[in-house]
Amino acid sequence: MKKNLISVIVVTVLIFVIVSCKSETPTPTPTPTPTPIVVVTGDSILKVSSEGIFMRNKIPYRGIGVNYFNAFTRTIDNQNDKSYTDGFKYLSDNKIPFVRFSANGFYPKALQLYQTNRTRYFTLLDEFVKTAERYNVGLIPDLFFNLTAVPDLVGEHVNQWGNPNSKTIAFMRTYTREMVSRYKDSPAIWGWEFGNEYNAFADYLDQAINNLPKVDTANGTPASRTLEDATTTDTFVSAMNEFAKTVRQNDPDRAIFSGNAFPAPYKYHAYKFKNWTQDSSTDYTILLGLQNPSVFGTLTIHPYPYQEFTHFSDFQASLAQMIQESMRSSKELKKALFVGEFGAPKTLGATLEAQKFHDLLNAIIDNKVQLAALWVFDFSSQDATDNVTPTNSRKYMLDAIIKANADFRLTQ
Repeated sequence: MKKNLISVIVVTVLIFVIVSCKSETPTPTPTPTPTPIVVVTGDSILKVSSEGIFMRNKIPYRGIGVNYFNAFTRTIDNQNDKSYTDGFKYLSDNKIPFVRFSANGFYPKALQLYQTNRTRYFTLLDEFVKTAERYNVGLIPDLFFNLTAVPDLVGEHVNQWGNPNSKTIAFMRTYTREMVSRYKDSPAIWGWEFGNEYNAFADYLDQAINNLPKVDTANGTPASRTLEDATTTDTFVSAMNEFAKTVRQNDPDRAIFSGNAFPAPYKYHAYKFKNWTQDSSTDYTILLGLQNPSVFGTLTIHPYPYQEFTHFSDFQASLAQMIQESMRSSKELKKALFVGEFGAPKTLGATLEAQKFHDLLNAIIDNKVQLAALWVFDFSSQDATDNVTPTNSRKYMLDAIIKANADFRLTQ
């Protein structure tokens, strides 16, 4: 799995309120909602039915996309970098239907463009969304990819995600409202994702002090962490509910995703019983329901080879069984399953890498998972581990999902 990482529409430029990064209250001032230019019909967006089925154009939808993690954030780092255009063209030419991407920077320093020059931030993002529209590539923006970025930005501890009256939640509401109201009428937007793998940092109990978030003061984090930077399931679920409420006030229909990881083998027991007992497959279903709030209507998991045979107490699950159990849970909970990341790293060696990749992909196909995204497309920072491009040795992964999508289209 990736290590704590981790895609516009040309409109009349609006004058937004510029919030100084030196202001006494870092929470940004609301921006006026722009007049939508492109209108998307309700049936063409990605919805979730009451039975937990992804729907587009009034029929069940299946598709495998890619994580294009820094497609937009590279433009925040270098505003002349529009290399996502070539990426979208490749994906469009090969009918890879959508990307999951980080809508803002990973560290607090990268969030400052939005905080201090919102007009410029949205001008860049408008162009990004417009390009996706032009190439007919769907977008699933992850709005708060890094657990610590917003609390660090506004000067609070990470546990303030669980406080509805915190500066952290105030920033989340404002940013979410501006993002959703601005792009809800774009045909490129497929759904809204809260964050990335917040559940992986929760419920460490007596080990919390040894599992605190990392610090990087050069990128805007505090110099040290305390137990107030530890989180629980209740912490991030509270934040997710506030996020979903804000999304639904502005977009009543599109899919909403948690961005959660595949839970660790003991997470239900850690949350419910405050011990390290391994969870059963039944516990796993209950935990998925807890960690993906009902208002979302979806479940998100990120399965990887290193998790094989670590779950469950009643049987040791292969990668195929991990997907099978997740689909069983999806049907039982009536929540649509999004395999938001899957893949196999180069560090396994070429033979095992290919085997485990195909194990996961075949399980996704065989179990009729409707929505999945390969980790990770055109992300040079992970050249040594996970990067997949049209020209490197891992291109076969793109070829495989291109074929899978073609087969899906034949049956839809």
